[in-house]
Amino acid sequence: MCFGIKTHKNALLREERLQYILLQLRATKRVTSTALSEALQVSDDTIRRDLHELAEQGLLRKVHGGAIPLPTSPLLYAERLQFAQPEKSRLAQKALPFLESDTLILLDGGTTNLAVAKALPADFQATIFTNSVPIAQELMTRPRIELVILGGRVFKQAQVMVGSEAIRMLDDVRATICLLGACSVHPDVGVSVPDREEAQLKRKMVACSARTLLLATHEKLDTASHYIVCPYDSLDTLIAEPALSAAQQKAYAAGNVTLL
Repeated sequence: MCFGIKTHKNALLREERLQYILLQLRATKRVTSTALSEALQVSDDTIRRDLHELAEQGLLRKVHGGAIPLPTSPLLYAERLQFAQPEKSRLAQKALPFLESDTLILLDGGTTNLAVAKALPADFQATIFTNSVPIAQELMTRPRIELVILGGRVFKQAQVMVGSEAIRMLDDVRATICLLGACSVHPDVGVSVPDREEAQLKRKMVACSARTLLLATHEKLDTASHYIVCPYDSLDTLIAEPALSAAQQKAYAAGNVTLL
């Protein structure tokens, strides 16, 4: 008798399954274990192993009952600056009416929020807390903005400060609004990012703000990263660019989140 020998046919079938799962995920933005098991005529355990293998390879994110895509935007900050510039400019213009003078604003890191900082009127007056090095540099010369930089360890990939020191600086803060940056947003998983310390600081920002606004370009929608910032319904407003499709509007219309 012979044990543990995988035939060429079985190996091919396995590769075909994995390819099918990725194609379905690309087409539908979510796959369920039950549907995959039925379509591929294999057991639920087999599908769970397949999803686990693809997740280990960084090709998807496992969630309860299935899987969703990982974000596909460029990881390097310099690349993200050049990515989807027209969409980010439109998002910045849509965000401006939410930012009132003489208030306290938390402006989280990210290239979309940098576009917001650049779009602020020259005479805009407010107190702005930020953990972003580029945003701080942009606002440094604005005479009517009281700028507070959250200190801590520099997470170079995102060019933001993170860590316990930055979190403690928000202990006695009650912001009017937080413009939250995110790598991913999904109606079931929530808002998520790839770095644990970044997620912890973002979570604190949401907790100490009266309102939370998230700006999202298309590649961030319907995806999930490794560390959860907050549930989706913790947001007050989601502004997407381009506009959400009819199917997305239905999926993201949960709770009291306003969609623009």
